[in-house]
Amino acid sequence: MKKNEQIFNNGLYLVSTPIGNLQDLSLRALNILKKSDTILCENPKHSIKILNKYDIKKKMLSIHDYNENKIIHKISNELNKSIICLISDAGSPLISDPGFKLISYCIENNIYFTSVPGSSSIIPAIQLSGLSPNSFTFHGFIPKKIKKTKEYFNKIKNLEGSQIFFSSSHKLKENIEIMEKSFGNRQISICKELTKINEEIIRTNLKKALEHMENKKAKIKGEFIIVMEGNKNENVELVEENIIKSLIDISSKFSLTDTVKIVHKLTNISKKKLYDIAIKKIKKE
Repeated sequence: MKKNEQIFNNGLYLVSTPIGNLQDLSLRALNILKKSDTILCENPKHSIKILNKYDIKKKMLSIHDYNENKIIHKISNELNKSIICLISDAGSPLISDPGFKLISYCIENNIYFTSVPGSSSIIPAIQLSGLSPNSFTFHGFIPKKIKKTKEYFNKIKNLEGSQIFFSSSHKLKENIEIMEKSFGNRQISICKELTKINEEIIRTNLKKALEHMENKKAKIKGEFIIVMEGNKNENVELVEENIIKSLIDISSKFSLTDTVKIVHKLTNISKKKLYDIAIKKIKKE
């Protein structure tokens, strides 16, 4: 062994890979990939590009949501005896990608695993959006079915802070339409091809975003990151009547503090706002 050469534990390494620009692979990620015995990836044909660039030739296994249990069974005897890396097609493993079952298996069986952090589309998306980065919520991919999308948007419409979503190209226009109906004409940022030569950031509002897509002649391709401003409505009078009713009903059985906590968990409305509503509304009853 060479002097100062790093020694890696056997186990699982969650290795972040570039989201576009291949030069964004960290030195630590490069080192562990070269030391690995097996690399788990979504699509070997895609991942081979980054591996070939750095002359990394390793055994590769494809892992997806539908075959994750099978892969776990296949490598279960090797996890404590070798170095296995998990990578996604781009960015950080597990973030809207497979691997959670594998992590759960490692925890249950006391198998060493760690993260090798690096590229993630979420951080540059919020950095470049022009929207507040101080507080944000990541929602992953927007549900595929329209009914579930509407239900989900209704559930989160009162969240404050910037909201981040993934959207496939063929659902982008539909998702923006539903967002505009669900949230009103909020400010948004639509990010495409982050870190690449053709990187594009559209900073606008939901209504103008729809007009932009309708006027755009080029076919929309790839995956998009949508960053939307959070709820800024501080007007108590605009809070849904059923929420006010819930506050009043629950307050008849619980203390004001407990009432606010319960309704906060049900609605995601800030405790401060609920407390202000409760003081004004409950006292009238």
